[in-house]
Amino acid sequence: MHLLKVSILTFFVTTFSFVQQSRADTSAPPIKIQVQQVAQWFTGFFDNAQQVANSPSVPLITISSCSVQLDDTNPLAETQNVYLEQESPGFERLRLYSFNQGNSAVNLSISSFLNENTVRGLCNHSQSRPQLSINNVEKNTCNLQLFWEPNSYIGNNAPNGCITNNGFKVVSDITIEQSSIDSLDKIFDKKGNLLVATPIEFRRVNSVPEPSVTFGLLALGIWSTKNAISDRRKQKSKKNKISV
Repeated sequence: MHLLKVSILTFFVTTFSFVQQSRADTSAPPIKIQVQQVAQWFTGFFDNAQQVANSPSVPLITISSCSVQLDDTNPLAETQNVYLEQESPGFERLRLYSFNQGNSAVNLSISSFLNENTVRGLCNHSQSRPQLSINNVEKNTCNLQLFWEPNSYIGNNAPNGCITNNGFKVVSDITIEQSSIDSLDKIFDKKGNLLVATPIEFRRVNSVPEPSVTFGLLALGIWSTKNAISDRRKQKSKKNKISV
């Protein structure tokens, strides 16, 4: 009977520790760290060549994105600004993606430019963080929230979406991971008819080194280590109480 009690106690202690560790592994980092991490994951060179190889009807699209500094903002501000160039044989898309802290998610604002000729090729500049003039950024933005999940950030702006200059509506779904960006833009005409809804699967080709990346990874590592140590202490304390 004594051995049976010991076995049951060991089972509950082991199960309790496993549950606690699982919770620690899936707990979301602070929003500030999330902003830095998702911006870093969004930065670099991507294309959908793998998708095109399996589905030749899907157009080849490339992404080049890099961290930028707006010329009249504090360089230490917590907003992470990323300039993006999206190119395909049929179109070109130049945008500013701004990531900042929300209450329970990362806020993402997407802006277009008044004069695209002054920003095209910005990621090819030699400086580590190119500067953008805020006077060249459209005031109207397309907004959505990115919610943290283990190994990814997921967001959408359904059902309202964003209204384009020609009056069309774009409803977007996006999943950002460390080496991939999956996006689906549903484009509706003025009458609400669906015109386009092709999911695009971008995969990382190369990365652009960013000064903020080191800080972001260091902060994330410190936070994770602190969490792990705290969890171990809690588990040890509870084990001692059970044994007593």
